[in-house]
Amino acid sequence: MADLVMAALVPGMPHVLASEPAPSWARLGDAVRRTGDRLRAAGVQTVVMVSTQWFTVLGHQVQTDPHLVGEHCDENWYRYDFGRQSYDITVDTELTLRWTDAIDARGLQARRTRYDGFPVDNGTITAMNLLDPEHRLRLALVSCNLYAGADVMRVLGEAALSAAGDLGRRIGVVVVSGLSSGLIQRWISPAEDRIADGHETWDRRMLDLIVDRKHGDVLDLREEYARAAQADSRLRVYPFLVGAGVEGLESCELLEYGPIWGTGAAVVNWQ
Repeated sequence: MADLVMAALVPGMPHVLASEPAPSWARLGDAVRRTGDRLRAAGVQTVVMVSTQWFTVLGHQVQTDPHLVGEHCDENWYRYDFGRQSYDITVDTELTLRWTDAIDARGLQARRTRYDGFPVDNGTITAMNLLDPEHRLRLALVSCNLYAGADVMRVLGEAALSAAGDLGRRIGVVVVSGLSSGLIQRWISPAEDRIADGHETWDRRMLDLIVDRKHGDVLDLREEYARAAQADSRLRVYPFLVGAGVEGLESCELLEYGPIWGTGAAVVNWQ
């Protein structure tokens, strides 16, 4: 069976890699690096990941290219030093192919994705460069369908856990997502960064529930949270976490919370 030893929520905006970051960006980046240290210390073989920045509208794509390598120029932040990143990611193709089969077997539509020059999303690149700077971990990656409901995202997580169990993989599950998404609509200096009015209250309310492991309450409030604070992709990553077995992990810790260009961002670890 699968050995899920850890899970994490991390932000995917590249500001955490800035050479002259806002204090919150630096703290968030350090917290993601600590998360990577914990993944390796726990003996994780493969990171199972969904990033809200790899979004699809028809079914679900699963990355099956064994080696993703290249350079990404961010379409929004290209004028900054953090707007260009190199990446070198090893994909656990054995797991991802079995995961795709498990998704199909549950009545959902999955596509095996592999072609030269595939545009790896900024969230995945940012997260992996912080979590795994020495490229020790393998990755299993699925897209985030913009029309998928909580039930579908939960099934995707269940399918990942089942596929990992078939192979006896020791896995960590990482979801790459922001919280509130009230972007500041002008160029700012890092010192000006702050979370949009009213959104921080909602972010902290949801984080309190998450840390207290009140999974049902988080799922019940997810849609209201999305309406009130423009939650990133309607917090679709949370039902994915639940499906992937986060309820079975014994503790939850908020490592950091703060603004990234007006949005809410957090690093949460389950162990």
